[in-house]
Amino acid sequence: MVNPRPYKLFPSIQNYAWGTKNESAFIPELLSLTPEADKPYAELWIGAHPKAPSFVMIDNKKLSLDKLIEMYPKELLGKDVADIYGSRLPYLLKILSINQALSIQTHPDKITAAKLHSSDPEHYPDDNHKPEIAIALTGLEAIVGLKSFAEFRKTIDIYSEIKALIDNLKLEELFSSGDNNPELVKSVYADIMRADENKLKLVIASLKVEIEGKKENTAAEKKFLEEYRNYGIDVGLLSLLLFNYIKLAKDDAFFTPAGIPHAYLKGNIIECMANSDNVVRAGLTPKYKDIDTLTNILLYDPLVKTEVIPVKTGPYLVYKTTAEEFEVKIFESKEKLKKVEVLNQQVRAGIVLEGEIKIICDQGAFPFTKGECFLIPAVLENFEINSDINTKYVIVNIPGLNDREQ
Repeated sequence: MVNPRPYKLFPSIQNYAWGTKNESAFIPELLSLTPEADKPYAELWIGAHPKAPSFVMIDNKKLSLDKLIEMYPKELLGKDVADIYGSRLPYLLKILSINQALSIQTHPDKITAAKLHSSDPEHYPDDNHKPEIAIALTGLEAIVGLKSFAEFRKTIDIYSEIKALIDNLKLEELFSSGDNNPELVKSVYADIMRADENKLKLVIASLKVEIEGKKENTAAEKKFLEEYRNYGIDVGLLSLLLFNYIKLAKDDAFFTPAGIPHAYLKGNIIECMANSDNVVRAGLTPKYKDIDTLTNILLYDPLVKTEVIPVKTGPYLVYKTTAEEFEVKIFESKEKLKKVEVLNQQVRAGIVLEGEIKIICDQGAFPFTKGECFLIPAVLENFEINSDINTKYVIVNIPGLNDREQ
């Protein structure tokens, strides 16, 4: 039975090779754990994806959140949410700690996700799309989207070795065309990503020598050399030069809808997405690569705005996107007992990043301290959140419902 009270969530840790290690391991520090020597701590999953669900203690039994929602969808999610999403939590919240580049990747839309899952469930484990937001906790370096037509052409001219990987007719058209040509850019990028392995080795080796010989390197060039040491000859290295390089400060964010290629390079972030693990990868990874699918579904539109500027709403920074499944809010204050009162109709999940909060309801005051995750079920119709000094927490809700906060 789900009672009208907040519950502690026990999240899952993913130890992917690109995660931070030892004294730099952010996730163990957040959770007050001692990291195992040389073990990477990459992701903390807070949610109900069957690959790595969080757990809840109910009646002294530890139950996975996905199974619990199947048992009590309306009590946990709320009637309106359950009517739309059935017994699936719509979102997945994560903390990522990135020491080296993640894969060059994009995510499918819903129609493509269903097709990929049907034809290749091993590599595409669900039928959902995966729009996602990345919010910098301590800063983030990333590459997002192919450069504008002029900058893309300029980059290939600067690193002229890349021309050897491109069809001659396409190359001629690229440099003779005066107008933006999205389909041409996508086709040229596909040639590069599908390049013959022997040609690719020569091109990357030559670029490495060229970049090392420069007196000063750009941020993208420095990453090229750093990731060459991590991955060796890898076609993903070329995306470091052809994509837009961005550097986010604390609380800065960007949003990637379906088809926008990207890769995180270094930093600690909050990530929230639709409840999916569908990733189409094409480089800088030991995992399964699907270059054909990535180049086919890639969205090239330099006018698409990926930056998300948070809106100050009451005590929160609110990160609004086009995603229907989630809205991320961050509370941060050095003052004590900032009160947030909520009339609630839906599920909420979150994590305390600093300090301590108390979620107060008719059943009592429930404390959550740094590194602890919480679930507020829809059946808890009224509650308030009080914070201690120097407190920061993240809470996720589903936008568009008639909840009220004061």
